[in-house]
Amino acid sequence: MSENKRMHSIARRVSRSFLLRVVFTLVVTNLVLLMTALGWTAYTAEKAALGEAWQAELVRDIKADTNLRSWDFINSIEYTYGLKNGEAHSLDAGPILTMAIRAMNALLIAEAVLVFFQYRGFRRRTLYLLTPLRQISQTAEELSRVRFDETAFHSLEDAIENLSVQSPSARLSTGQSELSGLENAVNNLISRMHEAYKQQTRFVSDASHELRTPIAVIRGYADLLSRWGKDDRKVMDESVEAIKDEADNMQRLVEQLLYLARGDAGRTPFVPAKVNLSELVKEAYEEYQLINTNHSWKLRLDEGVYVYGDEAMLKQALRILADNAIKFSPQNSTITLRVFKDDKGFGCFWVQDNGEGIKQADLSHIFERFYRSDPARSRGGTGLGLSIAKWIVDRHQGHIDVFSAEGLGTRFTVNLPNYNPALHDQPAVVEKATTA
Repeated sequence: MSENKRMHSIARRVSRSFLLRVVFTLVVTNLVLLMTALGWTAYTAEKAALGEAWQAELVRDIKADTNLRSWDFINSIEYTYGLKNGEAHSLDAGPILTMAIRAMNALLIAEAVLVFFQYRGFRRRTLYLLTPLRQISQTAEELSRVRFDETAFHSLEDAIENLSVQSPSARLSTGQSELSGLENAVNNLISRMHEAYKQQTRFVSDASHELRTPIAVIRGYADLLSRWGKDDRKVMDESVEAIKDEADNMQRLVEQLLYLARGDAGRTPFVPAKVNLSELVKEAYEEYQLINTNHSWKLRLDEGVYVYGDEAMLKQALRILADNAIKFSPQNSTITLRVFKDDKGFGCFWVQDNGEGIKQADLSHIFERFYRSDPARSRGGTGLGLSIAKWIVDRHQGHIDVFSAEGLGTRFTVNLPNYNPALHDQPAVVEKATTA
């Protein structure tokens, strides 16, 4: 049996089962309606003839002429009723039954038409739902008919052996038409592997470049110490202080690299919970007022803004943005922190400075690792802070909006999904770090 015939057969069986259930339901419903109508007719006639006495014990009987057939038999049916020791009453039930039967026949015809169209529609719907299975079955059937000869196997082996992930133009090509689907799948995989390889190569190159400078500085001051530091106290103090600063920079760079590496590998613990974003930003505002008196800090706060996330991670992202604002804005300028809820239901906070701003050409690159718009003015940064902030926000299924104008300043707005009690008030599940 072909796959099309098999799918149509399945659709017919499913539709037939559906049809039988519908017909059974309609028949039972119509019988109930018929019995209800007849019972109501008898009740109405009895009450009209007997008045309040219909509640007493009645004698009922149904008579018909058994010698008649078909409609004549139905028309001869007579319904009699009356009190046990009183006058008897009769009702010609035949015309009523005839009318009821004709009405039920008309109703059944209308329902039969409705069921027919429902059957057709349900069958088409079933065939539509079975389409993916039919396509899979057809593909499997085609694959089962494919016969690879020895040449096809050897050409496939040779093509795979000649592949190189390091080569941008690496592509699998066997010249066999029956292997075209496999070739496309492998070539797409190679393209993704090559892109990942380029990112890894660039990451290692950038990390090596960033470490080269502090290592060179430390080595230079170590040579200076070995030559003059023993006899010159001033040279010794200067060299030791510079070596400590560069060591701190290297430590900070290595910690940030490890954080990103663990994050990319899924080894950073993520502990989501209800977070009062208003309180979190308020605490950061009070801390920066104490530790950074060279700038004027301003807070614009909407109370009761809650988000669902890891509080420690969110605080780290906020500090990264605030430290950037301090670094790239002049002293005594104003840095503004704000918390609010936007029209889309996101809990938001922004960090805004009045600094030098970001060039439009650099805006699309600022979240790239080690990217600096002007390396000469990096001011001791590693170029990883914004990458970490973006990773944290992405981990919370949020996003960062950036608005900047040269000479006016920059505003980073972090948008986070709002806390939803119905969705998030469940037993907390800690996403533990995976082992390497």
